[in-house]
Amino acid sequence: MTVGDSVSSSAPRRTTVAGVFGLFGLVAGLCAILALFATVADWRDEAAQARWPVVSALIERDDVDPHRVSQSDGGGTVWQLRYRVRYEAEGERVATLSSRSARSDEEVAKLRAWAAQHRRGGHVDVRYDPAQPGRAVFASADVPNAGPRTGTDLQLLMLAATACVGLLALARHLQSKEASAPAAAAGSLSPGGRLAMGLGVAAMGFLVMGLGVHSALHATHALTSEDFIGVLAATIFVFGGALLALPPGRAGLQRLLGVLLVTTFALTLDWVAFGPGTRQFGGGISSGTIGIGLHPGEIFGRTVFGIGAVVLDIVAAVMWVRLIRQPRVDPG
Repeated sequence: MTVGDSVSSSAPRRTTVAGVFGLFGLVAGLCAILALFATVADWRDEAAQARWPVVSALIERDDVDPHRVSQSDGGGTVWQLRYRVRYEAEGERVATLSSRSARSDEEVAKLRAWAAQHRRGGHVDVRYDPAQPGRAVFASADVPNAGPRTGTDLQLLMLAATACVGLLALARHLQSKEASAPAAAAGSLSPGGRLAMGLGVAAMGFLVMGLGVHSALHATHALTSEDFIGVLAATIFVFGGALLALPPGRAGLQRLLGVLLVTTFALTLDWVAFGPGTRQFGGGISSGTIGIGLHPGEIFGRTVFGIGAVVLDIVAAVMWVRLIRQPRVDPG
């Protein structure tokens, strides 16, 4: 065995851009698998609800309720229908019905228009669970943001599957380029350009962190963990910017920043998936009066984020173990 072979075998492996894209491609693939199971579960529940008996219910309360959303869940105000109804189902029953949350002006306008036609003292059709007669849902197909979730689930499933295929294909392409041209894999940015870009990303993280702390300290309610989760998420940009700006030859510091970056990312997903309180998962594209909204259920959203959180937890734990066991060998 030659000296060159000994050095190459003992040298620590360097994390590559292709490896990072490959890792996130695998995470997206696992999310797609979990999304498939969640889609099937939602479809099964909706198929069961379609067989529930339909009765006419008296409206006792009709509201379009606004709710403030924490910064960690996107901030702003969301709206939802909230009705209390009374109906006959093996005796007199009272149930509270609600729609999914709406953000865009178009969606809120639809909620208000429907509520204007269904006032207190009127009637609305509901489906109730024969096994639990006090459990009911809207029966009318025209109730905004209260229809089946399976369509949205399928869109998210396709999005995760597409991201998986795209990221893995990109990782394979970058891997071939890194193998054929190792010198070009470091990127075309000059050290000064990398420093400027890294400082810019880190500065954005510090700005978001400052805004999060200011918002939390000026909150009118008792402080909770969700008031500061944005600060944790902002550290992802701080560590990422520092890693990008780091000059060559600082392998030990590079490994430490990489571990901290993955750890903060994992902790952020942990809070979203497993933290206390309710979660509102939603998004979409809007332009003028046209909007496309995505409103997956809380269980679906927690499941998708949860699989990513567990994977990153394992990756972070392995990275910490390797970092602690890694001998400190710096170039002399």
